[in-house]
Amino acid sequence: MTFTAAHFAAVRGHDCLSEAEALRAALARAFGDAAPLPGRVLPQVLFDMARLNKVGLFLAPRPADLPPAWAAIAPQIESMRLHTAARNGHSLRVSGEVARLMQAAGIAHVQFKGPLQQIALYGGPCWKPTGDVDLLVAEADLPRAGAVLREAGFVPQEAELADWWTKHLGEQHYRRPTGGPVVDLHHRLQQPGAPRPRRTADFLARATLMPHEGGTVPMISGPDRCLVAAIGVVKAFVAHEPCAGHLCDLRASLDHLSAAEAAMLPGIAAEQGLSETLALASWGVDALFDGLAPRRHATGAHPLANLSPAILRRMLIAPWDPALDWPRRSRILWALSGRQPARYLREELAAKSSEIHRIWLKGLIRSGLLSRREGTAA
Repeated sequence: MTFTAAHFAAVRGHDCLSEAEALRAALARAFGDAAPLPGRVLPQVLFDMARLNKVGLFLAPRPADLPPAWAAIAPQIESMRLHTAARNGHSLRVSGEVARLMQAAGIAHVQFKGPLQQIALYGGPCWKPTGDVDLLVAEADLPRAGAVLREAGFVPQEAELADWWTKHLGEQHYRRPTGGPVVDLHHRLQQPGAPRPRRTADFLARATLMPHEGGTVPMISGPDRCLVAAIGVVKAFVAHEPCAGHLCDLRASLDHLSAAEAAMLPGIAAEQGLSETLALASWGVDALFDGLAPRRHATGAHPLANLSPAILRRMLIAPWDPALDWPRRSRILWALSGRQPARYLREELAAKSSEIHRIWLKGLIRSGLLSRREGTAA
């Protein structure tokens, strides 16, 4: 989801300070931390803040569990819970179907994020609404995987932008004409403006099997789950988007690591060129749960150490605050590139190339030289 100024209309005009503390406490309690829930909040602002951060259902496992002062938002939470159950249930069924399709075709693949990850991290599939099934295959298998999806009735979306999606974001979107979840077929995990994983094949090699519907679904490993969550945090940070949901996924992923996996994580991050990405995101976890979590989660030196925990937390969960003094994107990328000129220039070139290509295609669409259509993936 790409945020616009209109998405923040409900929270603009409020300082959200009390609501941010209430949200922190609710999230901490979802992880089993002892955190009192403050009552002096504007319930609707709290709900909107949680919704924008994609953690609305973390406010209370059941609407009846809300503090009396928050009771006004109980109907909205119940509506969100029912909507999420329906939406994620559909995504869960398509996840199983897609896994069976790829397995029958002999295509190595892994799934990540989505309801299956929520089961692994939180014990149930309906903590956060999701309408996507994220699937990773080797680049060499991309044409064959796309053909398998098309044979099963999935149609490439935004075909006029498929070249941009494939070249710069490493993915293509598929959906059935009747609707339902979007299958995001990835052959890379990246976001222009932030460092990209160097070796996508390693994510496939470390796949773990998760039981589902009488079979198994290949999922990314525990350490790789941490890296994907960290990429999500950094992507949101660069784009000035709220991301408590990604921060919770990163904390849960770190908490679920075995001792051996935790020892391996820094080395895996370094091999992928994501040490600084993991560091910034994990420091963000500590900023969000500062004073509430029983242990620290930070991995490595803080890439933007001049940002205090309070300021970093504000940037991550309330980025609409006009008082925030954001670091320039070039400075963020420099820090995330380990302050290495060659890495920085490579990532900067990739980001600028992506933006130029996207603007060019959008211009062709507006001029009518490229029509909006469904078609074949690149």
